[in-house]
Amino acid sequence: MKNFKNFLPQVFERCLAIMAFYFPFIEVSAYFGPKVFLSTESVALRTFYAQHVLKLSNFYADNNLLIFIFMIWVFISCSRGTFPISKYARFNIIQAILLNIICSCLGVTFAFLPTVIRESLFGLVFANFLYLGLIILIAYSSLLIIYGRYPKIPVISEAAKLQVQRGQG
Repeated sequence: MKNFKNFLPQVFERCLAIMAFYFPFIEVSAYFGPKVFLSTESVALRTFYAQHVLKLSNFYADNNLLIFIFMIWVFISCSRGTFPISKYARFNIIQAILLNIICSCLGVTFAFLPTVIRESLFGLVFANFLYLGLIILIAYSSLLIIYGRYPKIPVISEAAKLQVQRGQG
C-alpha cells in the first residue's frame, strides 16, 4: 500500500511532464506542418494532417495569446518552485517550454526567409528536418520520462537545470 501512495503522484508528474511537450509539438506543427504534410503526394498523410494536426494547429492559431500567457505562467511557476511537484517534473516542463521558444524562433525566421528559398527544395528539406527532428526529440523525451530518466537535450537541458536550481534558492 505504501508503494501505491508513491506510485500515483509519480505517474501524475510523469504524465504532466509529457503533456508539456504539447507546446513545442503544436508550435512546430503550426509553422512547418503545412509545408511537410501538404507537399507530399501521400493521400494518407494529407488526410491525417487535415483530420488531426490541422485541428490542433487551428486551435493554437485561434488562441495563441492565451496559450502563450498560460505557458509563461507555467514556466515562471515551475522556475520559482510554486507548484507542489518534484524537481524532475519541473525540469521536464521547463525543458518543453524552452524547446517551444526555440521552435517559435525558428518558425518566425523561416516565415521571413525570401519566398525563393522557402519554396525551394532547401526550404522543403529544412521544414521536414525541423518537423521530423522535433517529433523524434519529443518521442525520445517522452520515452525517457516514462522510464523516470532525464532527457538530455544540448543547451536546453542545462538552461532548464539552471531554472530549477534557481527556484530552490
